[in-house]
Amino acid sequence: MSTIYGKWKREDIRAIIKSLDEKTGMHGATLPICLSKSINQGNTLGAYCPSKNGDRSWCHFEFSLNYFNDEKFKDLAAVDVIRHEYCHFVVDVLGLHEVFNDKDPHGKAWKTICGLLNTDPYGTYREGLFRNTTEDTLLRMTMAEDIPKVDIMEQINRWGTDLPSLYRRKWMGKKLIKKYTKLRVFAVRDTVIHDFCGRGVVLDTMPEENKQMLYVLFDNGNQRIVQNRQVYKIVNGQVKKPLAKAS
Repeated sequence: MSTIYGKWKREDIRAIIKSLDEKTGMHGATLPICLSKSINQGNTLGAYCPSKNGDRSWCHFEFSLNYFNDEKFKDLAAVDVIRHEYCHFVVDVLGLHEVFNDKDPHGKAWKTICGLLNTDPYGTYREGLFRNTTEDTLLRMTMAEDIPKVDIMEQINRWGTDLPSLYRRKWMGKKLIKKYTKLRVFAVRDTVIHDFCGRGVVLDTMPEENKQMLYVLFDNGNQRIVQNRQVYKIVNGQVKKPLAKAS
């Protein structure tokens, strides 16, 4: 068992939320944090209390003293519980139940945010996930080092509501590398050339089955999504075309 925290304090929880805010640009760490013995008669790990009728003064986080003061409760599990509730906060503040047309508290909207913030997308606590906790994993997660910075609404507006999780993006990215030559798999800041749009810079990428989608800012000022097979890389001022097609 990790003993970095042992018994958790409000300041410890706020530090985890602040690290998530730094990745999302949001303000969860400014909300009140309660440690209580009475959440659902002590049977609930945590809760996010959303706004009521547009009144944001109701918003706060609540966590169970029965668990967060139990030294046998793994620190990594506590971090995941905090992230779980933070994802509810994100859904509420961004109005994602309406965007996704999904009223289920643990439905598609919430699961999508879990996927973007590397959080277990399951509605209830699963102790088995934390049996092999390591100090390195815990330290990285307390600082949200396992999550890239993300503008959530920008991602939704750009790619739609079917956003894959970080894990699935990595998995599909590895499949693309196996399928295509290096010149056909792109990264952010790659310079590219398109037959009709001209030269541009890759601002964002999204792996899909058997293809990679690129969000490109072209020199003419246009921004558009193109497939990886529609552009070529420019390396050291030279257009690099693959010698062979994808298998």
